[in-house]
Amino acid sequence: MSLAEHIDDILNHDEYKQLASYTHHRPFTTLEHSIRVAQIAYDWSIRLEDRKIRLDTQALIRGALLHDFFLYDWHHLRPDGSRWHGFRHPRIACDNAERCFNLNEKEKDIILSHMWPLTVRMPRSREAFLVMIADKMASIQEFRFKFKRTLPPCERYTSLRLVNKTN
Repeated sequence: MSLAEHIDDILNHDEYKQLASYTHHRPFTTLEHSIRVAQIAYDWSIRLEDRKIRLDTQALIRGALLHDFFLYDWHHLRPDGSRWHGFRHPRIACDNAERCFNLNEKEKDIILSHMWPLTVRMPRSREAFLVMIADKMASIQEFRFKFKRTLPPCERYTSLRLVNKTN
């Protein structure tokens, strides 16, 4: 099974597609942000594997795609009145992901630890650490967009570009 086939169940899932309707870092949607994080983490994983650092690429991409699977607009007060989105959304995203997909422990850890050090859950794997850093990088790119109103071609991700390789 190819890497693309391992993520098709996520990208084609009806609830996951709803991320396109929620603004994350204006003007980007949560879906665009998640794809950006997955692409950055994947690109870095390829470079690391060229240096003989083995990674679970499937878990890395699946965790990155699901790290913000929280299904609400965090800019507005939640219907249940809860606050502190930055601290709570990793657990909400993980619960949603577990409800919709079969996750392994590494994928769960990637989702739960991506907000470290804001949250106390430290990444427990190389893959989780890589996604945590990729999430910060993607957020910086999106924040910069607010001032420059453009993204360089290397930062424009609307779909995942995966190279053919054995995993």
